[in-house]
Amino acid sequence: MGMSKELREEIAAYFKEEMGNEPSSIPSLERYSLGALEGFYRLRKATTVESSLPKKVRELIIVAVETALRKDPTGHARLAVEAGASPQEVHDAVALCLWLAGMPAYHEGMKAVAAAEEHTVRLQGRRGGA
Repeated sequence: MGMSKELREEIAAYFKEEMGNEPSSIPSLERYSLGALEGFYRLRKATTVESSLPKKVRELIIVAVETALRKDPTGHARLAVEAGASPQEVHDAVALCLWLAGMPAYHEGMKAVAAAEEHTVRLQGRRGGA
C-alpha cells in the first residue's frame, strides 16, 4: 500500500518550508521504504517545528553535530544564516567541536563558516546591503 497523496504533499511542504527543498535521500526512502520516510518525517518535524528552540539555535546545533560527525555542514550553515545567525555564531558552533571531536572535525566545520560568510553576503546583496 502506498503513501496517501495528502501525506506526501504534507512532507513536501514541510521540507520546502524548513529547508527550501527536500533532501536528496527522500526519493530513495519513498521508493524503497515508505514506513521509514514517514517515520523520518514525523521524527524530524517533532524535533524541529514542534521544538521550543528557535530555528537559528536548532540550525546551529545541527551545524555542530554535523561538524562533529565530519558530515558536510554547509547546508545547515546557510539555513542558520537565513534564520538570523552570523558567521561568527556559526564559527562558535563549529569551535565547540574542536575540543569535543578534534581538529579534523574543526577543519570540516570551517566549510560551514565559509558557507555562512558567502550566504551572508548573498543575502545582504538581495536586501540592498541592509
